[in-house]
Amino acid sequence: MKKWIALALVCVLGLVAYGQLENNATTIQYPYVQEYVAGQGNIKGNVSVEEYISISEDFAIGAAKDGYAVFKDPEKAWDKLLELYSDGITLIQTTYDLEPLSINNYADYLIYSSQITTGSKEEQQQAIFVGKFLDIYENSYVRN
Repeated sequence: MKKWIALALVCVLGLVAYGQLENNATTIQYPYVQEYVAGQGNIKGNVSVEEYISISEDFAIGAAKDGYAVFKDPEKAWDKLLELYSDGITLIQTTYDLEPLSINNYADYLIYSSQITTGSKEEQQQAIFVGKFLDIYENSYVRN
């Protein structure tokens, strides 16, 4: 009986530890605090805010306190990316034999998105956008 209780306790502790890792990976560390206007103030880079907004209001871009472009609502932006760019995501995943895209493995997709040479022209364009999106998306989070 004690063996089963100990085993159950270890399982519960393992799930709690896993939950903490998941929460740490998805905690926004650098939220939107100012408007992103390239070339002004402490703004870094030259992101076309209009390009992202023309695709979806969910891709609204602001800047973190350090001046880097971030999504005003990273969770909404993430959900919209999955909805609108599934063909590009799937192309990257299958070409490079990756796990499904998640907040814990997006760095792999960021690396490979610009290396796509297969698929249709539209899928390739989607894959390139996925990389551009992830480049901004990662600015909101501290990588573990």
